[in-house]
Amino acid sequence: MARDSELWQGAYKIPWDDPDFSARMLAEHLSQEHDLASRRTEWIERQVAWLHETMLAGRGSRVLDLGCGPGLYSHRLATLGHRVHGIDFGPASIAYARAHDDTGRCDFTLADLRTADFGGPYEAAMLLYGELNVFPPSDALAILRRARASLAPGGRLVIEPQTYAGVLAAGQAPSAQEHLASGLFSDRPHEFRAENRWLPEDQVAVTTFTITDTASGTVRTCRSTTRAWTDDELRALLVDAGFTDPMRRDDWPVDNPGLMLWTAVRH
Repeated sequence: MARDSELWQGAYKIPWDDPDFSARMLAEHLSQEHDLASRRTEWIERQVAWLHETMLAGRGSRVLDLGCGPGLYSHRLATLGHRVHGIDFGPASIAYARAHDDTGRCDFTLADLRTADFGGPYEAAMLLYGELNVFPPSDALAILRRARASLAPGGRLVIEPQTYAGVLAAGQAPSAQEHLASGLFSDRPHEFRAENRWLPEDQVAVTTFTITDTASGTVRTCRSTTRAWTDDELRALLVDAGFTDPMRRDDWPVDNPGLMLWTAVRH
């Protein structure tokens, strides 16, 4: 695989692991008004039912939930009899996930997927809601290889990347600016600006966020970097990670055309 470009150097993600940012993001995860951080409950429940019946054969299994957020999938899978290990590096999300594990069948770890111990063995490992795309290609491959190593023979991988068209559209979206009394990036009044770029040579969309505090004039910036993958590239990535039978699924219940589901098997 080609070397990662300089786009992936430094802080190429929004600060998910910052405690204050994580606390504000948790409210977005739990909101039923939008699907910006997590899906609304209706769609989570439909997808959990699909995972339970289609990937896990309707029987209790061991599941690895990578990028688990506040445990919205993990908790529901546990209610259906599965044992789930969820990993995320948002401290508020992990605290919420632990506090709301009513079954005792979940184990949540606060860690970065790039360095976390995945444990195992599992019958299934999943990485949902476009998370694969936010890693540079080398890290995406390494995470998938470690996910494979955590699976029992015959175990299933379930990933939900963003579509190429979805990432392209995000990179080409117009810039936005507004004054906010508070928001995801600050509890204080501030001017918020988001500028998008599409870099075709790298197949990357970059959004740069600028937050200007109204009272002090202090300016902060951060960025979100998202890699677009074609179907052929995803298939090759999964094979390179050691999986067999990579398949794009058309039966996954989803209401967002910017996302797609792929499965693969560890033999």
